[in-house]
Amino acid sequence: MKRKRFWKRAAVLGVVLFFCATAAGKRQDGSRVEERTPVELTFFLRKRETIHIFESIIESFNVSQDEVTVRAVVVPNPDIELEMRAVRGEFPDIVEMIGSSEETVRKYAKGGYLAPLDGLGLLERMTDPEGYGPWLQTDGKTYILPLSVNFKGIFLNCGLLERAGYGIPESWEEFRELLETIRADGELAMIFPDGDTWTYAQGWDTVYGAEWGNRSEAVRMAAEGILPLQENEGIVESLERYLELRRFGQEESWKTGYDEALRRFAGGEAYMFMQGNWAYSAIKKQNPKIRLAFIPFPADGREGKVYVKLDASIALSASCEHPEAARVFLDYLLSEEVAREYAERTGSYSLIRGGNGDLSFAERFTEKFEKGWFELDTGIASGYVDTMCDQMIQKLIMEPEETDILDCLAGVSEAARSRREEISGDRGGARSG
Repeated sequence: MKRKRFWKRAAVLGVVLFFCATAAGKRQDGSRVEERTPVELTFFLRKRETIHIFESIIESFNVSQDEVTVRAVVVPNPDIELEMRAVRGEFPDIVEMIGSSEETVRKYAKGGYLAPLDGLGLLERMTDPEGYGPWLQTDGKTYILPLSVNFKGIFLNCGLLERAGYGIPESWEEFRELLETIRADGELAMIFPDGDTWTYAQGWDTVYGAEWGNRSEAVRMAAEGILPLQENEGIVESLERYLELRRFGQEESWKTGYDEALRRFAGGEAYMFMQGNWAYSAIKKQNPKIRLAFIPFPADGREGKVYVKLDASIALSASCEHPEAARVFLDYLLSEEVAREYAERTGSYSLIRGGNGDLSFAERFTEKFEKGWFELDTGIASGYVDTMCDQMIQKLIMEPEETDILDCLAGVSEAARSRREEISGDRGGARSG
């Protein structure tokens, strides 16, 4: 009896499962329902500080609808990997570019790997499409859409400063006095990521831009033979100040890389960390409870402008098989809510309408942005000259007694002259806000 009852129940269950399966593929009128597979797009990410933020946005997008699935592509060496994929004919559908004037954008645009964005209605999402538009173009066409601008300064650990009774410095002299006081107390005033040489020129930019203006312009003048770097008073003095700061950092700073310096600063080992706003999200990821202030490099009491550069930008592949699906994702990414989330979590100033949220940690910067006291650095970046600057600074840090600043600057001036045509392109200079 039990065996008969078992087989009877199994038969009933089989019938139920059969009808459930067939019903899933049919409408009530008996016609079949086509089961649609979501279109999959690849989004190639390049900036390590914001990978986790983009991954979060992608996950939210995928959950919000079922027609398009975006897959983040994260690799150890994104620049090299992107070149290899281009050669293999496997260029990603959507690519994160960094800035507008870097060689990478021009290279892929001229090589036919990027699709023009003109006429798609995307540029109209920007806060000032007419103002920024010309700086996004290559050969008269727009290939990238920037999400934000970045800016350089100094991160301060507010908790450490308040505990010791220190205020925020307003000038170079106040800043130097604070550094001396912290060092005299046996504490680490600043931590430097000198193990990664790409941070050198950025740090020098931070010092130079606070008082003397746009270093790209100084390099352009050297390239054209107008004013060599070793004869440029602002270049020499700013480099001397930048090197002087090493007295207040960790010993053998060249043994500390960017990731380690960031982690140690987030952990409270140093009062200050000179970097760009892009480090904000990584610091907060390491220590969500840390209270930060981000200020321009203290100049001699002047209300100077802030120099900014276009940061993360979005580009579409010319070989994307589903451009309509890519547009669906871009509409989501450029919405006010998502743009605001991106700006707040990255600590950047959004270029998307309605995209700016709480940037109170960088109040001294945002005040200048709102007053229009900023300039967009649109100078042509020469990878060769930047590398020469990094090598020069590394030598000055590691061999200060055997290295002469003026001789080193003369060498960089010569390098700039050898790249005159590249540096003096029609996109040089800066645009005022």
